[in-house]
Amino acid sequence: MSAILYYISGHGYGHAVRSSLVIEALKQAAPKLDIHVKTTAPEWLFPPVTYSRVALDVGVVQNDSLSMDLAATLEACQRLHHRAPAIMAEELNYISRNKIGLIIGDIPPLCFAIAKRATIPAVAITNFTWDFIYRAYIKQYPAFLSLVADMEQSYSQATLALTLPYSCELDVFPRREKIPWIARVSPLTKAAARRKFALPRFAVIVLLSFGGLGLKQLRWEELQRQSDYYFVASGEVMRRDRNLRIIPAAQKGYADLIRAADVIITKPGYGIVADAIAHRVPVLYTDRGEFAEHPKLVEALKECATAGFIPQADLFAGTLAPHLSRILNQAPRNQSGVMLNGAAVAAEKILYLLENLESSRRSNLSELTRT
Repeated sequence: MSAILYYISGHGYGHAVRSSLVIEALKQAAPKLDIHVKTTAPEWLFPPVTYSRVALDVGVVQNDSLSMDLAATLEACQRLHHRAPAIMAEELNYISRNKIGLIIGDIPPLCFAIAKRATIPAVAITNFTWDFIYRAYIKQYPAFLSLVADMEQSYSQATLALTLPYSCELDVFPRREKIPWIARVSPLTKAAARRKFALPRFAVIVLLSFGGLGLKQLRWEELQRQSDYYFVASGEVMRRDRNLRIIPAAQKGYADLIRAADVIITKPGYGIVADAIAHRVPVLYTDRGEFAEHPKLVEALKECATAGFIPQADLFAGTLAPHLSRILNQAPRNQSGVMLNGAAVAAEKILYLLENLESSRRSNLSELTRT
């Protein structure tokens, strides 16, 4: 069977986490399948693959999880655009050397143009596209316009788009098929998860989830005054102080940390929304700036989870107790109909496409042999 090359956006952890789940599902269904991953997301987020640290998209440049730098984003996108021909040449050579038969993208636009040049199929797995995100910035930064047009052209060359629930506008893909949520689910009980992280057994655990960039503006000293709650976050340095705990490198077992929590405070990103829905943990969400994916994920939280809004002013001031009391006393939403097997469904569709491709190649080879 031909190898698969998986290009993944390094923006946040959400793209990498859901891609790792699809890779695990592919490996379970086809253990001998050779999978190559190219991304700027950390290698430790993935199961064993052939990994290369390569950037095929920019995402949005951020100082922390809630602060976007659009000027720097535009500049980085323009630099990448100028390097695109050289990147394409390098990737076409890589594809030829490693006998790549199919490309998956989540969701660098350039990877679909590369697949078209390599004459191999390409599958997108996503809930948004970068042209959709950047289109919101054209009025403020008109130079995004030409970049958006190029991205649309690249996305339009995808063979198939597997679209996740609550997707943004994805008409740029000619062929689309819906799949369920791709979500990680902890196998642990709440008690076992708390033991794993040495968290208090009976405390009200509040998980502050702001991705790999964190949230430097939080007033930690104010949180420590709210003794009815035990606050947990992941960070670079371990810290334990009264009702506050910072756990380093928690992303490796983040689903277990979600399981341990009674409530999550976060910005809406695909990964944490999927996690919250999968573990049925209430969510307090805040604004995340002008990011066009935001309204769709808020809609998902409102319809599929127990959720409430916390203004950034209250979040930064550490005024969390009134909001926490409200969300914890809110009636839980019925989430029984939410499907979470998107990784397995995606893997099945990808392998079906790959097997059909292999069958077609064998038929063509047989025909050439007979003639």
